[in-house]
Amino acid sequence: MITDAKNGLFEGICMYDNDRFSRSTKDVLNIMDELFLYGVKLHIYNLRHIDIYSDQGRFILTNFAAFSEFFRGQLASKIRVGVKQKMKNEWFGQAPYGYKVLSDVVGNRKKNTRLVENPEEQKTLTQMNELREEGKSYSEIATYLNEQKIKTRYTREDKKSSWYSTTVRNILIRREVVINDKKEET
Repeated sequence: MITDAKNGLFEGICMYDNDRFSRSTKDVLNIMDELFLYGVKLHIYNLRHIDIYSDQGRFILTNFAAFSEFFRGQLASKIRVGVKQKMKNEWFGQAPYGYKVLSDVVGNRKKNTRLVENPEEQKTLTQMNELREEGKSYSEIATYLNEQKIKTRYTREDKKSSWYSTTVRNILIRREVVINDKKEET
């Protein structure tokens, strides 16, 4: 792209967000300056009301680029932790509906983190699957669960949480869960 810019093949680059261009603050500013020398301007949709070539606009772009770089680092860190867990053949993350996460505590550390069935949620999951097989829509299933006062995972003593068609759909779309190296159909 830099070579094409040197050769004058285009006058601008349009992007939705600055992190689609680069997630490095240094690269965004250096490449923006280099392209500007060749008569090419960046047009960033999310910053469309800001002149990124003014002092104030450059300051705003620098901050947005710094946030993008920071979040990229955060995501990379989370991925590394998840990969470590996977290498140990341990569960990492939130348990899918119908299951709960169980760990053994050795000293101050959690070991052997795994999924185990949650009997109450398994019953609800079975009901949901049966209703779906009867031809009920996701919305009808959600209405049924709410009418039967079946609690969602997120119902608390002080707050009531309802079932929604999208929640039911997301739960039922997930068909396989790997538990202790065995795939189970849900």
